[in-house]
Amino acid sequence: MKKIISLIFLLIISGEYFYSQDVIKVWGSVDPPTTYNLDDEAELFIYLPSEKGDQKTPAVLICPGGGYAGVSMKYEGHAFAQWLASQGIAGIVLKYRLPNQHKEIPFDDAEESMRIIRANAERWNINPDKVGVSGFSAGGHLAAILSNRYSREGLYTHPNFTILFYPVISFEEVTKGGTRTNLLGKDPSSTEIYSFSADRQVTANTPPTIIFVSDNDHSVPSVHSTMYYNALKRNGIPATLYVFPEGEHGWGMIESFKYYDQSLSLLKMWLDTTVFDQ
Repeated sequence: MKKIISLIFLLIISGEYFYSQDVIKVWGSVDPPTTYNLDDEAELFIYLPSEKGDQKTPAVLICPGGGYAGVSMKYEGHAFAQWLASQGIAGIVLKYRLPNQHKEIPFDDAEESMRIIRANAERWNINPDKVGVSGFSAGGHLAAILSNRYSREGLYTHPNFTILFYPVISFEEVTKGGTRTNLLGKDPSSTEIYSFSADRQVTANTPPTIIFVSDNDHSVPSVHSTMYYNALKRNGIPATLYVFPEGEHGWGMIESFKYYDQSLSLLKMWLDTTVFDQ
């Protein structure tokens, strides 16, 4: 029995299991604009800082990757939310519905999630003016598009800052087919390709952004990140880009990633100056 208890404890502290304080349905009380694929319910996993301070905390909506064919919840979702909570930031993981070529589905889920976070700001001790979005790979595409569009509620669903890890940005010639096909189908129009290329959508209202990518990423080449960074700078948006020499794709919060500690130190520094000090 003692060995079993010890094993469970080791699994918990090593991050093999993740438990959020609360799980809520994104569309629990309202009907989504796009009703396709309702059996695949969108959910939010809430991770709040353990200590409630005098000031309200920032929050980050986390969009894991998966090429719009799946959602990589562990190292691109729960683990990152736990790290954010340890830094005094509410980490809220979105398990979004898969589009299956119904392109608005994940974006409806993300916009509604932003509305839910701000609507529950008092309950979760969150500052509604410091709600950001983060995304990994295809989730980075979701986060970047969310950062550049306005829903029926305008700024209420717009993030205040953006954190991107090896994001898919462009659906033009630099991208591979899988992610784009899963979202837009096999033969998207030129208008759809343009509208869902995040670098083409940047405006003066795009929030401050930090981007992390590996130079030898062959799944989503680093040119996606540099294209978005350049678009941000052209529009006068505060932007930071870190390109690691190696690491390839999908490292997320995996501690064996060579630059794991460095990436989190850099992110913490950026959060301190861009989010906490504002």
